[in-house]
Amino acid sequence: MKKRLSPLFLLALLCQWSSLCMAQTTHKGNPQTGDYGYLYCHMNDRGRAWTAYALSRDGLHYHDLLNGDSVFSDARVARIEGATRDAYLCRKHDLSGYLMVCTDMNVGAKERLGKKETWDNYGIDLLTSDDLLHWQSTTFDFRQGTQLFSNPDAESVYRDWSTVNRVWAPQVQWDADYEWPDGRRGGYFVYFSMWNRTEEAYDRMYYSYADETFTHLTQPRLLFDWGYATIDADINWVEADQRWHMMIKKEGGKPGLFTATAPTLQGPWSKPVEDDYVNFEGNKKCEGVSAFQLAGDSTWHIGYIEYSSNPKNYRICQADRYMRNFRSPRNIEGVNRPQHGSFLRITKEEYDRLQAWSDGYEQATLAPNRRNPVIEGYYADPEILYTERDGQYYLYPTTDGQEHWENHDFSCYSSPDLVHWKKEGVIFDLEKDCPWADRRAWAPCIIERKTGKGKRARYRYYFYFVADNSIGVAVADHPTGPFRCATKEPLISRSHPALAKGGAPIDPDVLHDPVSGKYYLYWGNGTLVCSELGDDMTSIKRDYVLLPRQDKQRYHYNEGTYVFYRDGKYYFTWSENDTRSKNYRVRYLMSDSPTAFTLNGQPATTEKTVVLQKDDAKQIFGTGHHAVVENPVSGEWHIVYHRFARPEAVKRDWSAGYYREICIIPVEPEL
Repeated sequence: MKKRLSPLFLLALLCQWSSLCMAQTTHKGNPQTGDYGYLYCHMNDRGRAWTAYALSRDGLHYHDLLNGDSVFSDARVARIEGATRDAYLCRKHDLSGYLMVCTDMNVGAKERLGKKETWDNYGIDLLTSDDLLHWQSTTFDFRQGTQLFSNPDAESVYRDWSTVNRVWAPQVQWDADYEWPDGRRGGYFVYFSMWNRTEEAYDRMYYSYADETFTHLTQPRLLFDWGYATIDADINWVEADQRWHMMIKKEGGKPGLFTATAPTLQGPWSKPVEDDYVNFEGNKKCEGVSAFQLAGDSTWHIGYIEYSSNPKNYRICQADRYMRNFRSPRNIEGVNRPQHGSFLRITKEEYDRLQAWSDGYEQATLAPNRRNPVIEGYYADPEILYTERDGQYYLYPTTDGQEHWENHDFSCYSSPDLVHWKKEGVIFDLEKDCPWADRRAWAPCIIERKTGKGKRARYRYYFYFVADNSIGVAVADHPTGPFRCATKEPLISRSHPALAKGGAPIDPDVLHDPVSGKYYLYWGNGTLVCSELGDDMTSIKRDYVLLPRQDKQRYHYNEGTYVFYRDGKYYFTWSENDTRSKNYRVRYLMSDSPTAFTLNGQPATTEKTVVLQKDDAKQIFGTGHHAVVENPVSGEWHIVYHRFARPEAVKRDWSAGYYREICIIPVEPEL
């Protein structure tokens, strides 16, 4: 007996079929699938350059794969010059694999290759892969002329192909409407800029079609000519207005990245929109546009390289669902030497496969740690104290390892030599010991204060800490506690008068000034404040705003201030950038005063004063929020700081800043 399908089941099938048809008919171009992460396939801008990968979960914060090294052998893939640039990555139209196109160019081999100009090149590479890891390529050296193409007898755009001198930045879109001479439908629209300086005055945009094997190209046709040079086109189908949008660099005239539109890939293409374009960089030069959408979002993100600065900046800005109203530019995070590239949404299976591939490479090539980290576990924001009382070192870090730093306790470690450490346990717990906050225990500092002499000498320890974005103070008679909260309210709250123009009351550091005998508490994020402490060490006499928020960029300041006195000078040190950034690093400034930035009667500056920063080759990232300690007996100085837990934390992208470890290194005498 045959089973009959219910009307509801048939209706569900019909609805599903209709939605699939709708998706196929309304969305054109390359398929967009995957909602777990993002793959940034890009040119690594070092030396001759190469093609590299970086992964992300949110599309904005990334981490390098293979330590930023090349994802394939350029010598095998790029058969003209042995180097690839401007990588563009997409899925095959039927989701059976992946495609990549690259500029075949080695800018460091002008003499060896006999090129007239450094930036000359002669062709492109078409690549295919089943897994994003293993790639096969077909190289097209356009100097070979019409016989190189699948339709050699078609009308040619050049009389002499041997003088082609530029074929730049190819990209791909699937064109389901294209019809081949034999009646087959569908082809890959491969577009690029090209210049034959003996036959045309400037770079113009051309296109060819590749077949489904992605190994054959038709002869190039002119896409458009606006009367001036154009390069680095990026074309996407915009669902909101049912048109193709092309973002492009005009080589002359008004600087910026402009948009044109067309009803079909072959055009006709409108003139660039002059009143709504990427113009954030002023007169600085930009190129290498790559537009993409985050999963589930109808608006657009636009990547591009600003290459006038040194180092260059790779930005990602936002646009609306019509790819208009460009706004909110920010630097890409986590990528070593990012440059022209493209973005691909990926699935969890793809993400995990790429990460496992990179992990295997990393295990084989990563140099071992030497002496660091000094304590086990996730910790950050270290404070270190050398005590007169017992000649020991004591380490006080933030307990790390929780998203958004939601920890609540502080631990202490002791050491006779900065090498061997003993955990003394939890010395202060907000949940039990603080009457005004119970979470976000951050960035402590401590000072030893001695009263009396000889056998009558007494020591007290004042422990300043952050709790829920305010600063408190606890007191003990021993560096390992027990500490008790000294006030019923925060010592410094978010409503503190010094923060009237912005900033946050975090990251305290306490200094005993050997010149005046006064005690100062330095604190802040965005705004740097020096507060003179009262004699009781638990009250404030007066404030000095050392660095108002409007000067943050000029002084490369963010947070994590540490101040010490050495050889008649006050050293102000602090962390630059966000603690979740690979580029978190330490700068310093020398001053004649503990309450002002002045040196030899002139304003003190922080130019060329980076003292601690990342090392990409060793996968050391996020080096900052530190303390400095001197052994008064030996005269040795050390800096203790945190970095991303190596090597696993960086794979968490922006969340690497919640998984940090503590390191100690000697301070060079010239600091």
